[in-house]
Amino acid sequence: MGKIMKPGKVVLVLGGRYAGRKAIVVKNFDEGTGEKPYGHALVAGIDRYPRKIHKRMGKGKMHKRSKIKPFIKTLNYNHLMPTRYSVTDLTDVKVAPKDMRDPMKRKKARFQTRVKFEERYKQGKNKWFFQKLRF
Repeated sequence: MGKIMKPGKVVLVLGGRYAGRKAIVVKNFDEGTGEKPYGHALVAGIDRYPRKIHKRMGKGKMHKRSKIKPFIKTLNYNHLMPTRYSVTDLTDVKVAPKDMRDPMKRKKARFQTRVKFEERYKQGKNKWFFQKLRF
């Protein structure tokens, strides 16, 4: 059977604080690691989705409503549901799992992810990814 969790694959987080949020697999660990001997993935996702905007709004209001709050987390495959979608450009964020332990590196990675997500959102690409999942 082929590998499902590849970098760039859009997944839904099923459990925990970010349950119901969409995320992108940044790096996958099918065989596990020394610390986590099970299949897991480093994912970058959206914690707070952008709000709806329309033409009557001013520039400032549009800018404020277009903000995205991302998260970066290592999750077990059991807590991820892969979708048929994949995103190519958003996986450029260079994040190593060991960087997630250092608060400053994690903050920097989250900022880079936010910049990438907002840039992609403003281009109007991958609209499905930037909409809240209704369930």
